[in-house]
Amino acid sequence: MISLAAGHLDLPEGVLPTDRIRPDGVVVYSLTAHALYAMDRHKWIESELARHDLGRVSVVDWIDRYWKGWTRAKLIEHLYGWRCWGAFDEDSFGLLSRHTVEYHVSRDVLRQAATMLANGAENLDVINWAITAGQDLDPVLWLLDRIDINAKRQRLLTDHIRLFTETVP
Repeated sequence: MISLAAGHLDLPEGVLPTDRIRPDGVVVYSLTAHALYAMDRHKWIESELARHDLGRVSVVDWIDRYWKGWTRAKLIEHLYGWRCWGAFDEDSFGLLSRHTVEYHVSRDVLRQAATMLANGAENLDVINWAITAGQDLDPVLWLLDRIDINAKRQRLLTDHIRLFTETVP
């Protein structure tokens, strides 16, 4: 389960050459470059455990086991404004921390919906939760429309990252 605590920890790999800095000083991280770094770290750990280089097998393992959850976590970081990821619309950076959201959606509903989405739930799951919990649907639907997880799903497709790992031996 993903925690929504706003810890501003540096990434283990730091800022990579593919990352950029906006004029306001915010670092825009490359989702693909950092994913490749995470895969390489996974490959090293798994190869050490196996006592030989696992190569592409460990990369495919990371994609199959971690890609979807890893990118969902990065999306939540982006939406809360904890870290800006270039793969997501810059207009949505910090969306869930804006005061304008609080005018439409209570903090409790926002936290529940964000937690559910971070843990892999879909819009329908959030809607079903709201109905079951007796929540007013208008704010929930407003929030889901702003987050627009279905449109962002395109950026989370596994095929995208597989293109960048074709040459791994």
